[in-house]
Amino acid sequence: MVITTARQEDPVNDLIPTEPVGAPVTDTPTNTVTDPAAVARVHERLLVPNFPPRELVSVEELLEDVARGSATVRVVGEASDPVAVAIIATFADSPAVLLSYVAIRADQRGRGVGTALLSGLLAGITADAEVSVVLAEVEHPDHHQAHPVHGDPAARLRFYARLGGQILDVPYFQPPVDETQDAVYGMLLLVLAAPERFVRGQRLLPEAGLAAALKEFMAGTDPERYPVGSVLEAAGHPEGVRMLTVEELGRAPVAHRP
Repeated sequence: MVITTARQEDPVNDLIPTEPVGAPVTDTPTNTVTDPAAVARVHERLLVPNFPPRELVSVEELLEDVARGSATVRVVGEASDPVAVAIIATFADSPAVLLSYVAIRADQRGRGVGTALLSGLLAGITADAEVSVVLAEVEHPDHHQAHPVHGDPAARLRFYARLGGQILDVPYFQPPVDETQDAVYGMLLLVLAAPERFVRGQRLLPEAGLAAALKEFMAGTDPERYPVGSVLEAAGHPEGVRMLTVEELGRAPVAHRP
């Protein structure tokens, strides 16, 4: 659920600039979208053009997640004409949340929309006492090539690092989004700006709820076909999960096809 372009200034999906070009759109309203028609419009206009099928849930599944309250769809702009979207997944048994998708409309790229959206989201989430940490999935730059539409993994990783992102010492993979797709290997799991109360000695403490979040997230993934056990074992380390800086990328574990 993630989003080497030729342009280094556009790290995420060739969407979020290292330095905004032109006037930043900081005064554009940000709204939470729950109306089914509006959610479907976001999926069609912002998610489908920016994500390969193997990484994108169906519109039906997204609608179900929003209806049950396990996903929050946050857009920049009006619901009838969204400029950008960030989708947050929540878990019943964990205070952690997952930044599932980020996408920005093509004509708004390079204007600081993505930076403003994510910065605002992180500020709001971290101010919520019921949320422990924000997680994010990204492609490992050594295992995924740059794509002219889907972006540059190396630049994306640097972008998240500027938001306080650190790599979790977990051999992560993205579970199949449905029965027609395979898992996505060579992934990294990040924690964004982890609060000090959940960190000790460069480890994310068990109280952050990482193990419970991943157990729930991978509940429908066949452990006989996919390396679920390795992910949950690493996430459940009794002393917490080691956090690595982007400069320590070479030390990050990588999940491969069994």
